[in-house]
Amino acid sequence: MTAEVMLIWLKNLRTMNKKIEIYHSKPLITKNNISDVSNILNSGMIAQGNITSEFETAFGNWFGIKNKAIATGSGTEAIILALKAIRIKQNDEIILPSYVCTSLLQAVVALGAKPILSDMNNKWQLTPEHVKSLITNNTKAIIIPHLYGIFTNIKPFKSLEIPIIEDFAQAIGKKESEITGDIAVFSFHPTKCLTTGEGGILISNNENIIDSAKKIMANNNYTTPIQISRLSNMAASLGLSQLRDYPSFLNKRQKIADKYIKSFNFLFNNEINYLRTVNTMFFRFPLIVKGGIDRYEKLFATKGIHVRKGVDKLLHRELGLKDYNFPNSVFLFSNTISLPIYPALTDIDVDYIIEETIKIFSKN
Repeated sequence: MTAEVMLIWLKNLRTMNKKIEIYHSKPLITKNNISDVSNILNSGMIAQGNITSEFETAFGNWFGIKNKAIATGSGTEAIILALKAIRIKQNDEIILPSYVCTSLLQAVVALGAKPILSDMNNKWQLTPEHVKSLITNNTKAIIIPHLYGIFTNIKPFKSLEIPIIEDFAQAIGKKESEITGDIAVFSFHPTKCLTTGEGGILISNNENIIDSAKKIMANNNYTTPIQISRLSNMAASLGLSQLRDYPSFLNKRQKIADKYIKSFNFLFNNEINYLRTVNTMFFRFPLIVKGGIDRYEKLFATKGIHVRKGVDKLLHRELGLKDYNFPNSVFLFSNTISLPIYPALTDIDVDYIIEETIKIFSKN
């Protein structure tokens, strides 16, 4: 059956009141993934062990970093471990953007450190210019997220001479991608680039940081409200299997992105030109909409397509800070729409998303 015929069939399902549901995120679990996890289940060795170590080695090798990765039970725990490894203590100041996942704020607060929130540019990226004015003698780290899969250039931040934690939760790129910060942290939540069910990992080229992190884990030093657990063999087996498949995941994301770029250029010329040239692995496909995202969420929902804001909350609002200090963050929060783009989407899903997106924005 051709793609065109399948699309007609999909439309017919809609007219017959069959529910179409295209989620904003959905992990691709392959037959090999299921087989690899089943092997661990059948072995009975499901707790933390040799497969966890194998996954740590394989993931570090992906970035050209040997024996310097520590897998944790969640991405939040990886951030906490990173902060503890550089000896962040109570009342130390940590700079991070307001427009980012709340897990970063939770990790900082869990250690009793003080979050110092920054605005960003209008392209979803933290910049040295936004950070410089926030630096004090108490600034002990900067957390820089690579939002939407768009890689922020870390090198200009290095001149600030403050430890940099790169948050790669939304941006695992091609093999041997560059890690330029002092520490990199990742999340393997089901909505992320690859999944272990739940989990995270810390990697670093700095021997002292890795030694510090290993001692924290070895001493079972659970002195924070959020404990740092090790990734299990069972979860690691899924991670290993997903890592083997990851080149094909990246390829599928690029193919979908190419279709979106070609189809939406006449509607979103500025954003499309930016996405064409920026260094991104297309974890998300963000667009700026006029008049706010809320009404568009409802319009897409009537078509069975889930779209999202880029983040669920602005951190400065969680801390009771005023919007006027974060103008770009407020604008992006209100006007960024994220379309579904992930390897589990079928060609029919993608064609349907394109068709309905064009209809919605052409009319509105």
